[in-house]
Amino acid sequence: MSAQQATKTRREPRLEQRAARRDANHGQRSAGRRLGLGFLSVLGLLGGLAVVVFAIVFGVRPTPTPTETAVVAIAGVPAGLDANGLVLGSADAPVTVDLFEDFQCPACRAWGRNVFPSLASAELTQGTVKIVFHDMAFLGPESTDAGRAAHAAAQQGRFWDMWATLYENQGRENSGAFTRARLILMADRLGLDVARFVADMDSSAAQAAIDTSRAEASRAGVTSTPTLIVDGQPFVGVQPYSDLAAAIATAAGQ
Repeated sequence: MSAQQATKTRREPRLEQRAARRDANHGQRSAGRRLGLGFLSVLGLLGGLAVVVFAIVFGVRPTPTPTETAVVAIAGVPAGLDANGLVLGSADAPVTVDLFEDFQCPACRAWGRNVFPSLASAELTQGTVKIVFHDMAFLGPESTDAGRAAHAAAQQGRFWDMWATLYENQGRENSGAFTRARLILMADRLGLDVARFVADMDSSAAQAAIDTSRAEASRAGVTSTPTLIVDGQPFVGVQPYSDLAAAIATAAGQ
């Protein structure tokens, strides 16, 4: 063996040892990086859980986005007026006014705002007249749904308050003003038994009541809303209170 060969032979073990140490160090560094990333992931998860726990413990909740469903106005007829189902006014009143309406009809709402208050403060309060409501519900599905809600309110003696509330919340035809959720919310805000209200609104009796009112309108020759019939005399549209009062006085023999 030559000296050169011997030197090479002595170097080979040392070179192999150095290579082994480098490989071991590299493996440790790689493991350290992997451990570091995993540790950070665990910290992130624990941090997220801590935020959730903090929200639960201290009552922090995301702020709900306001929706139109939650915004309803409540209205009612003047206190002190006799109300029995779809009839408003004294049962002994000498004159009957048949009122044909659709809850989506803008003119019906205008009548309720501009003419009804005078009628309520005079002839209804005096006991001269009673109003009988007839639901035509012909402007679309939300008319029918509103009619069902009015029927359900009537089962709890609150038809006329629901009548006023529906008109107070009227929107464009079939635009969502009388969705199921909003109708139930109106009932709740009026203080009705909501479970009973929903059952009555969904009942076959509710639809039968609307069908009966439509048939009554057809027999009376009513084709538009609002229409009031006083002692056989029709008042179509929003007619002046003075004309209506004069017809009532004539019918009462005054």
